[in-house]
Amino acid sequence: MVQNNQSEFATEFKHFSSYMLYFFCLVLCFFLILCILAYFRISSYTFDTYDTYNEVPHYKVGLLLGTSPYTVDGNENEYFTNRIQAAVTLFKKKKIDYILVSGDNRHYSYNEPQQMTRALLKQGIPKNRIISDYAGFSTLDSIIRARKVFLLDEVLIISQRFHNERAIFIADHQGLKAKGFNASDHDSDIARFKVGIREIFARLKCILDIYVLNTQPVFLGDPISIGGASLPKTISNKPKYPTSMPKQISASVEGLAQQNLEKLKKIAKQPTDAAIILVQENKAKKRMYERINKENEDND
Repeated sequence: MVQNNQSEFATEFKHFSSYMLYFFCLVLCFFLILCILAYFRISSYTFDTYDTYNEVPHYKVGLLLGTSPYTVDGNENEYFTNRIQAAVTLFKKKKIDYILVSGDNRHYSYNEPQQMTRALLKQGIPKNRIISDYAGFSTLDSIIRARKVFLLDEVLIISQRFHNERAIFIADHQGLKAKGFNASDHDSDIARFKVGIREIFARLKCILDIYVLNTQPVFLGDPISIGGASLPKTISNKPKYPTSMPKQISASVEGLAQQNLEKLKKIAKQPTDAAIILVQENKAKKRMYERINKENEDND
């Protein structure tokens, strides 16, 4: 009897394991398909990027996306260096008038906007042409803040191609007209491979942020003008349009209003006491003048 129970348990456990393996395979396939779709959907924005300086039209603002100037092992980060060089060249070629540096500044020991600003100043970019966004904690934060805080309608995003494609995808869903300038990539094949793997998951998260989670920036804040652009007027509490249709006057209310109007008309027609006395005095004066005139005629 015990042996039969053990045999039945082993059979059921085997079936359960098969079902779980089948379910796991389905979930894995769905995840892989979603990653592939996300990757190629965002890759389609490569047609909105520029590879050479001469083909770039003029933009008022170039949005320089942040990264660390050093790698984890303390070496110089080529992604950072190449982005800085691209921004400097675009400015000196008069392709952009201002550089908005946007990066992570979660704590005092890590400040991407400050590091980018220092690098730009060393390359001869005037300080009054550099605007810092210290709340660009992610690509999504940088793009949405460029639209809602810095009030940009269009912008040239400066980063590597893989990053530009994702940034332009976000901008397209935020009503921000954006193109990208592709800074030079890393020379190391290993570094590019690592970034490529990370980018797969970054794009999947980007799709979820836009289409599912509706993720918003950590901070927004008051509008900031770039280059003397006018700030929006203070919003009035009064709605521009009525929130509901005006109610129609019912028959009973309309009849009551008509009755009140007739009463007011009668009241308005009735003279006051002072007016009555004045009329009587005028009539008495008139009769007196008529009597005097008649007596004068009789005497003549």
